[in-house]
Amino acid sequence: MASRSRRHRAQAGTTLIELLVSTMVIGIAMLLLVGAFSTGIIDAALTKRNTAVNAVIEYELERIGAATYSTTMTPYSECFAVDTSVTPVQVGFGGGCPAGTDLRADVAPGSDESDLQQWAVQVRTYPSLAAVGAVVSVYKGNR
Repeated sequence: MASRSRRHRAQAGTTLIELLVSTMVIGIAMLLLVGAFSTGIIDAALTKRNTAVNAVIEYELERIGAATYSTTMTPYSECFAVDTSVTPVQVGFGGGCPAGTDLRADVAPGSDESDLQQWAVQVRTYPSLAAVGAVVSVYKGNR
């Protein structure tokens, strides 16, 4: 009889509880990996968009600064593509952008006091037209 009980104790194997616990541990690890990967993809997309928005704002501010001073201030919009190297397309203020563009910069004059003009630049995603960031203003003086 002693040999029978020894044989039962010596048998190696995996119980159902051990199998369930190891499956749960693997499942939680996979969930964490998938979550980290998807968060990384979202962060990369947002960083790409924000970099493009900053470049659009700098482009528009330089364009305003390089233009000659004019007493007739006309608002305009420009459409930009983020994923392709397409030159910016100028459209009427608030107008529709062509296919393949992702951002629209609305450039509008503000106050015009004597020899000082204020210009405001607002970048929007296109075609959803959601505003990205705050409005950036710049003053231009008559030299």
